[in-house]
Amino acid sequence: MKKTIYLIAIATTVALASCGNATTTTSNENDSTQTAENPTPASESDADSQTNKLGQVTEIVNSIIETINEMAQGDIIDLSQLDQKFCSNKILDLQQRIQKFDENAQGDMRFMGDEGYHWLLGLVPPFSVENLKVDFLSDTEAQVQLQIASLALGKAADIDEESIAGTTMILTLEDGTWKISNWLDPEAYDDGGYFSLLENYAINNNIPTTQP
Repeated sequence: MKKTIYLIAIATTVALASCGNATTTTSNENDSTQTAENPTPASESDADSQTNKLGQVTEIVNSIIETINEMAQGDIIDLSQLDQKFCSNKILDLQQRIQKFDENAQGDMRFMGDEGYHWLLGLVPPFSVENLKVDFLSDTEAQVQLQIASLALGKAADIDEESIAGTTMILTLEDGTWKISNWLDPEAYDDGGYFSLLENYAINNNIPTTQP
């Protein structure tokens, strides 16, 4: 069963349940009684590990928002730099293969991707995090549901939907660091998410797995 941890506006509350020592009773051939204390339950160390992972994932999400906000101060959002810094190797590999293919492609057709939607969600930065929910799908994979607000529009926006947007990201632990391996958004992508958008383009254009 996956463990769900909620973070509201990046304020994190984690409740750890500690377990008392248990005793077991055994009988020997002389009917005497022996009592032994079990070692510290593994659940405590599991909880510590889960807390550490939560902190790591939260730090990555904070870093993403901070990086976008810093870029917004200079009026240039470098999408390629964001991809290189925060995306998994499998996304970067697909992007590199597609870019190489497009350099040699005939005609005017080029891969447009989602034009940066996976980072900006159609909003104008700088951003603030409104809600964040983390589900650990396994020890090495987390699902992050993120809602951000545009501080550029702020409360002056007539409709909340104009200044607030959300997405679901899949993060994978890669070489000790959590990296984004997919974005899931039914309004922007098919069931396979952003990764499927890249993969389908590569398949439809017969882009080889490795470039010569």
